[in-house]
Amino acid sequence: MRTATVTRLAAGVLTMASAAACASGVQPLAADKAKFLRPMSAAQLRTHLLPAVLPKGWTSQADPADPGPGSAAKGEPHCAFLDGGDVADAGATDAVASATASFGGGHSAGGGVMAGGETLYSFSGEGAAQAMVRIRQLAAQCAKVVTPALGSVSSTARFAAVSGPHLGDDSIRVRATTTWSNHAREVQHDDALVVRESNTLIVIWCVPATQAEVDMVLSFIPEAVAQVRSQHPAPVDAAHRAAGG
Repeated sequence: MRTATVTRLAAGVLTMASAAACASGVQPLAADKAKFLRPMSAAQLRTHLLPAVLPKGWTSQADPADPGPGSAAKGEPHCAFLDGGDVADAGATDAVASATASFGGGHSAGGGVMAGGETLYSFSGEGAAQAMVRIRQLAAQCAKVVTPALGSVSSTARFAAVSGPHLGDDSIRVRATTTWSNHAREVQHDDALVVRESNTLIVIWCVPATQAEVDMVLSFIPEAVAQVRSQHPAPVDAAHRAAGG
């Protein structure tokens, strides 16, 4: 926090920073969040993943190792995305660290459980805001991707970045659908939610499912944001949670 003796200097700095950010299309970070600009390491991010025990009987488990930011896009052709989570990951290639968890619960239409994943990305400076711009650009550039026929069947993936929930400093819902030439009325949904909280991106993504199941998976975004904001996040390790009561 800045003191009263440097108010004028701070105002001048913020004015210049805001002007530069507007010119570049990147939203300026709030002054009161400057203290959070030091990026978290992968180990630190892991402690802010979804808690092991979630509402509605769902559970989450932190993955032992994360493949790293932008791993879904490495070595792949442009727009070779499988789901909304891939679009978010491709936009986050400048992150300095990431951590991932898998979570699930309830009952899916296929007889199993509904499943989703979470990835946290940490950035230096205004990298997180720039990543949000990149995600929107990728969704627009890859709005419709037709995969050549495998045998007699071709698939069409569609992506769109729309407004997300009123959480964090900025948010996006990456809508993702896939259809097939031999089942024109069958639609596979693979949406993702992206929330920027200061210099951290919180991404909740789902496995292919119906729209209702996707909405259920993505409904855990408030818990994910609360974990990132908390100075004392709930345990992500199931054994630790059980031992603590």
